[in-house]
Amino acid sequence: MTVESSPRKAKRFILTKEHRRFAEFANAVRRERYIGICYGPAGVGKTLSARRYAHWDKAETLLTQWGPRDPSDSDIYAALNRSRTVFYTPAVRTGLNEFRKEVLLLIGRVDICVELAHPRESTEFRAKRHVQLLIIDEAERLSTVVLDYARDLFDRKGIGLILIGMPGFEKRLSR
Repeated sequence: MTVESSPRKAKRFILTKEHRRFAEFANAVRRERYIGICYGPAGVGKTLSARRYAHWDKAETLLTQWGPRDPSDSDIYAALNRSRTVFYTPAVRTGLNEFRKEVLLLIGRVDICVELAHPRESTEFRAKRHVQLLIIDEAERLSTVVLDYARDLFDRKGIGLILIGMPGFEKRLSR
């Protein structure tokens, strides 16, 4: 997985009515294992709401820079346990092999973090998949083949799927 880091200033997140609507939408997609589409003009908060819902600002560094863990990571494990969500933004022109590799890697790592949030649970708990929702931001960047693979993940793994894109993306999907 290619990881690029950019310095982010800690910004205060304001819970708006639109964010609450997104969280309600994401909860429904996650609970009912649906496919949801979220689209709108740039700057309205789609990505920020999705990252906040998935606790991705907390978890992204841990998941992309995998290695020895620290006991303080338990807060991140607990956050991932609450959301059971993977947030993914494809690079421009991401191919099927790259998409498959990166998404399955993230799903596997989130599964491990959820298990680490429950260290004393039975082996039956450890044997099951824990990710319940995959959010793909900038989904209009994906080819039809990659979108079909994402839908196949939805079908085979039984996880909810939210595709986030710009206006017009929904028309491409309807074709």
